[in-house]
Amino acid sequence: MVLLFVLEFVEGNTITRLYFIRLRRLARGAVTEGRVTPELAHARAEQLASFTHFLDIPILLVIVSLGALRPNDWTQFAIGTVIAVAVASLLNYFVPRLYPWGGETAHP
Repeated sequence: MVLLFVLEFVEGNTITRLYFIRLRRLARGAVTEGRVTPELAHARAEQLASFTHFLDIPILLVIVSLGALRPNDWTQFAIGTVIAVAVASLLNYFVPRLYPWGGETAHP
């Protein structure tokens, strides 16, 4: 549980935070130019930051379930972590396709 909390804290304050700071800077530059810049489009297409963003809630649920149920073995930890990563992967794949941006077409 502590390992998951540390992982969540580090990824939330490094990968996700740095990505959104860079995205804000690029978005402001695009607003001043009046168009979507290639740098902004490239940054938005990166997958790691969106994956870690989608991983927040599933990992939090695993942390809470481990704290509430206090299992005696590692089974709940392993299964919960695998399910959390699977859910985050599915969200990372499907959400951008539900809400296309900049002329992209939605994939069924």
